[in-house]
Amino acid sequence: MIPTPSDMNPDHVQKMLVVKFFGIGSLVLATPFFREVRKRFPDAEIHLLTLSSNRDVMGLIGDVDRVHFVDLGGSVVDAIGAYVGCLWSTFRHRYDVVIDMEFYTRASAVVSLASWARVRIGYHAQGIYRGNIQSHRVPFNNYWHVSRNFLSLLEPFGYRVDEQEALPTLNLPEGHLEPAQAVLSKLGGERARYIVINVNAGELAYERRWFPERFAALAAKLGTTYDLMCVFIGAPSERDYVEAVSQDAQAQGAQVINAAGDLDLTSMAQLCRDSRLVISNDSGPLHVAAATGAPVVGFFGPETPVLYGPAGSGHLVFHKRLSCSPCINIEQGKRLKCWHETPICQEATSTDDAFKAIGDKYASALKA
Repeated sequence: MIPTPSDMNPDHVQKMLVVKFFGIGSLVLATPFFREVRKRFPDAEIHLLTLSSNRDVMGLIGDVDRVHFVDLGGSVVDAIGAYVGCLWSTFRHRYDVVIDMEFYTRASAVVSLASWARVRIGYHAQGIYRGNIQSHRVPFNNYWHVSRNFLSLLEPFGYRVDEQEALPTLNLPEGHLEPAQAVLSKLGGERARYIVINVNAGELAYERRWFPERFAALAAKLGTTYDLMCVFIGAPSERDYVEAVSQDAQAQGAQVINAAGDLDLTSMAQLCRDSRLVISNDSGPLHVAAATGAPVVGFFGPETPVLYGPAGSGHLVFHKRLSCSPCINIEQGKRLKCWHETPICQEATSTDDAFKAIGDKYASALKA
């Protein structure tokens, strides 16, 4: 089915499906794309297909009319059943347009095929076989931020990506939800002075984590120098790892709260929004924090901030541009291929270097 010119007229699009299975951070970075879709297809019904693990973040993202969640369950049989079910559901909805936001996965390409939509848009790279499923193939630019790359998926409709950065945003409720209020009460109330620290990086590549002992030392130096509380965040499964780091920081004089596992995503975002500073590894919470408008300090090792740095101004990124970096590549499914026995890209940033750079940039805000 070759799309006709009328198929590419935004006014003729009644129902569109966007596929983005993986990544809370990626969905946050996709918010400029969703805003542009709503602007260009004001009368269309916009659907999103994503994993059930992204349910919380979708409550903070607007411009989507309906979200279809795929629950992979706890076994291979469950996952296969859920995937087959989503293929059948996609076919049944009779979409006019399907946009595959996954970089090069074949699973999402098959969803596009199952839709039988006349217009199917997705990324393409030479040497990565995904079949001739997409009616329009868009190149992924390794020198553009991911937010900008997402917007390029609208180019088949005549859209041209602006060189000016499109900023991700979140629809955060006013005030604080109960979990955030509970943390704030421990900090001394809503006027508390604190920083938020994320020492995790998700299961995709633990090598993205800066060293825990350096995080602890940095937290202690910042906390004692600027009289700040340190709030450590993380998922329930990460609580023990976070506890070890927070206890180390406390032993060095920091005032700490381990809130890992105690916050839903909205509450975490609210605490980030009102903090003096958010310090994070390359991970989803980094992008959530940046989208709230908080100043963010990001540690990047095997991944490049060219693609995944915190969007917007006022942020600070630590990344040593070594000859072997980056060693995580989108075209290789983000599988880490380190040249060295130890992650020298992470070793290259010392606690003292990080403390000095943070003080040089944020001292006045941290003292306020």
